[in-house]
Amino acid sequence: MSEEEIRQAQGFESDDARRAPGLRFVREVVETRGHPSDEAVNGAREAGYSDEEILEMIAHVALTTFSNYTNDLAGTELEIPKVERVHG
Repeated sequence: MSEEEIRQAQGFESDDARRAPGLRFVREVVETRGHPSDEAVNGAREAGYSDEEILEMIAHVALTTFSNYTNDLAGTELEIPKVERVHG
């Protein structure tokens, strides 16, 4: 992915016809705390994502959330450059 594609993805956006519905689905999973609408699920399916891929997207959100909560609680200092939050 190009730097522009990465920047867009960080804001849950994409110009890619398949990637865009997947990112919209993930955004809804995050914003609804794991309760995406049937419309969001069907949008991902219509874009060609299998149920296994949809479950994998949910698993990534869960793992990232768990990791963030754990690191926040532990006060972990990251050894990677801080990335500014993108507001999409």
